[in-house]
Amino acid sequence: MLNRSDIFCLTLATLLVTSLFLWQELTVSGTWGFPLDDTWIHMQFARNISTRGEFAFNMGEPIAASTAPLWTLLLAVVYTLFSDVVWATKAVGVLLLWTSGALTVLLAREVGLGTRLGLLAGIVVVITPRLVWGSLSGMEVMLYTTLSTAGIWLHIRSLKKEPSLVGTVCFALASLARPECVLLFPLAILDRWLRERNWQQLYRCYRRHVVVFGLVLLPSVVFNFYTLGKPLPNTFYAKVGPYGLLGALSNGDMGRVVKVLFYYPLLQAQEVAQFGLENQFFIACLVPFGLLWFFLRRESQLSMLIPLILISFPLFRGVLAPFQGALFQHGRYAAHLIPLMTVAGLGGGLWVVQWVRDSLNDRYLAWAFGSLVLGGLMVMNTRCAQIYGQDVENIEHMHVKMGQWLAKNTPEDAVLATHDIGAIGYFSGRRVLDTVGLVTPEVLPFLRQYPSAAQGVWAFLNDQKPDYVIMLPNWYPELSAHKDVLKPIYDVQLGKVTIAAGQRMVVYRPIWKE
Repeated sequence: MLNRSDIFCLTLATLLVTSLFLWQELTVSGTWGFPLDDTWIHMQFARNISTRGEFAFNMGEPIAASTAPLWTLLLAVVYTLFSDVVWATKAVGVLLLWTSGALTVLLAREVGLGTRLGLLAGIVVVITPRLVWGSLSGMEVMLYTTLSTAGIWLHIRSLKKEPSLVGTVCFALASLARPECVLLFPLAILDRWLRERNWQQLYRCYRRHVVVFGLVLLPSVVFNFYTLGKPLPNTFYAKVGPYGLLGALSNGDMGRVVKVLFYYPLLQAQEVAQFGLENQFFIACLVPFGLLWFFLRRESQLSMLIPLILISFPLFRGVLAPFQGALFQHGRYAAHLIPLMTVAGLGGGLWVVQWVRDSLNDRYLAWAFGSLVLGGLMVMNTRCAQIYGQDVENIEHMHVKMGQWLAKNTPEDAVLATHDIGAIGYFSGRRVLDTVGLVTPEVLPFLRQYPSAAQGVWAFLNDQKPDYVIMLPNWYPELSAHKDVLKPIYDVQLGKVTIAAGQRMVVYRPIWKE
C-alpha cells in the first residue's frame, strides 16, 4: 500500500500542477469555468435530476443522452450538496486525479516495477497535462480513468486466486462513466484464460461476476429502452450512426464494412501512438519494449491485461465506434490508457537497462527517468495550462455569454435550435432543439434522409419552426445563406480560438414561411 512518502509526493505534485492550470484559467479568462461546452450538458442534466428528479435536458422530455451517466449522476449529487457547482466539480476532479495517481503506483508495483519506479509512475500520471486538463474540465475523464485503473489493479492483484468482485464492479462502473471501458471486463476474463487455459475453471470463477457486471449496467440499458426503444444511449446513434460496423452491416454498405475492419483501426492506432508521444515522449518510446517485457515474462504466469488493452483499444474502437480518436478534445476518450502506457513504458525502460547493464538497479533508473520525464512534463504543463485557460475563455465568452444573453432577451416559452446545446441550454433556461441530435433524436431521420447535414438540419428546422436559431455560420454555411428566412439579431465573436468550433456565433430570428 501507499506510505507517507508516496502520499506526500503525489499530493504535492497534484497541487502544483492544478494550481498552475487554475492560475492560468483566472489570468487568461478572467473567471472560473469549464473548457468544454459539453460540461454544461452534464450540468443541465444534473440540475434537472437534482431539482426535478428527471433525467432530461428539456424538462418533461426524459432522454438517454449521456455517454457517461455515472458522471451525470455524480454531478447531480454535487449540485444537491454545494452551491458553487463549478468549484465543487473541479475539486472532485482533482481528488480523482490524485486517486488515479495513487492507483497507478499500486498497479506499477504489482507488475514488478519496484518502490521508486512505482512512485515515479504515479507522479507521471498526476502531472500529465491531458489528465490535469481532464481533472478541471468538469467532464468524466478522471472518473473513468480512476475506476478502470482500480479494476485493472484489483484484477492483477487477484490473478493467482479468485477474481476480485470489487474489481468487476469497478469495470462495470467505468463502463457507465465511459462506454469504451466496457471492453475491460471481457479482456480481464481473456487474461485469466490465457493464464489457466481451463474453460471449466474460467466458468466457475466468473459466472457470478458476469451476473454482477450485467446487473450494474442493467438500469442504464432499461432507461435507454424506455426513452429510445434501443439498448444504447442516443449519443451513440447521433455520433457514430452508420460509421461503425453495426451501421455498415445494417445498411448493406460493404465498402464501409471493409473500411471499418481494416482502415479505421489503423487510423485509431496511429492516433493512440501520437497520443502517447505527445503525453510523455520518453515513456511512449519505451512502450513497445514494455509490451515485450510483459510477453517475455509470460512463463511466470503474470498478467497480460495491460498489453491486451493497449493493443485492443484502437482495434475495437475503429471497428465499433470510429468517431474521432485518442487526440480529440485533449484525449478525453482515451485518458484511461495513460496510466497503462506509463506502467508499460517504465517497465520497458527497466527491462532495457537491466538487459544492457544488470548492475544498474531501479534507484538509478528512477533518477534518470525523473530528470527526463518529469522535467519534460513540467515544461509541457506551462504551455498546456495556457491552452486550458484559453479553452475556458472560449467557452465563457462565447457559449456562456450567449446563454446569458438569450435568458435576458427571449421570452421564457421560446424554443431555441442550436448545435452547441450545453451552456445555451443551461443559462438560457429555454427549451432547446439539438440540431446534432444528442438530446433531440427526432432530427436523426432528417440527417439520414438528405445527402448533407446542412440539408437535413434545414428540413428539420422548417418542420419544427423554432423561435430562434443559434449557430456558428462556419458549421452550416448553406443555412446561414438563407438570408430571406434567418435574420441575425445578435452575435459573439472570439479573438483566439482553441476549443470552440468557430470564431463567431450568431442568433437568428427566423421568419418561417407557411
